[in-house]
Amino acid sequence: MSMDLERARHLAVELARDAGDFAVEERNRAEVELKGECGDVVTYVDRECERRIVERIRAQYPGHAILGEETGRHGPEGAEYRWLIDPLDGTNNYVLGIDYFGACVTLCHDDDPVVAVMHNSTARHTYSATAGGGTRVDEHPITMPAPGPLDQATVAWTQGYHTSAYDKERNAAFAALEYRARRVLRTWCPAVDWGLIISGTVAGMVAYRSEEWDRLGGVLLAREAGAEVRTIGRWTVAAHPVLIDELVDLLAIGSDAG
Repeated sequence: MSMDLERARHLAVELARDAGDFAVEERNRAEVELKGECGDVVTYVDRECERRIVERIRAQYPGHAILGEETGRHGPEGAEYRWLIDPLDGTNNYVLGIDYFGACVTLCHDDDPVVAVMHNSTARHTYSATAGGGTRVDEHPITMPAPGPLDQATVAWTQGYHTSAYDKERNAAFAALEYRARRVLRTWCPAVDWGLIISGTVAGMVAYRSEEWDRLGGVLLAREAGAEVRTIGRWTVAAHPVLIDELVDLLAIGSDAG
């Protein structure tokens, strides 16, 4: 792999911050449209941010492929490098006036994330990582601190929009977690959640059937900050190494999940 990951990280940070600033500036003018049949929504801000990001990446890396949440695929098929873009993560929060939304930019080499950026648009905190290069928050290196016991901890939960309210696997795991942990946090914005686990604000992250735009980048950010991440079937669980076994066992998920 001959790629300047640090150069790509700087570009991704710039793109995510620009998207976040634009979203904040436009939030009072963004009209909402329904997207799909699962309660998801979209605004012109999503589309305009993605257009800008795609344009910049194609100018810098014309041989790379791009997968955007709003506009789909760009660039050559079978490219060695592929960018994943969620230009406005947490759009439902955004249109409701809730300050949990952000931007996600991830670069993958084949199927492995090698650069990841998650930007909290209202707090203006930017979490970034390169494979083997550690995680940074606002350009300062950060390591996830060890948490206390699970019954005194908060765990973040996220799930894909295609998750049914009648999903027995999901409901059983959520109930078990809610019973054992001090609190289960649902922001509906993984860009914010991954930052919370990296900083130690929450002790773990549980993602069920989540979209790759925010999942793969979050996995890299968490691992490079010292968390352990396990992907089992449709589940992705991230936590400090001292807590990961207890969390996975509690959720009662196994290799046959999914």
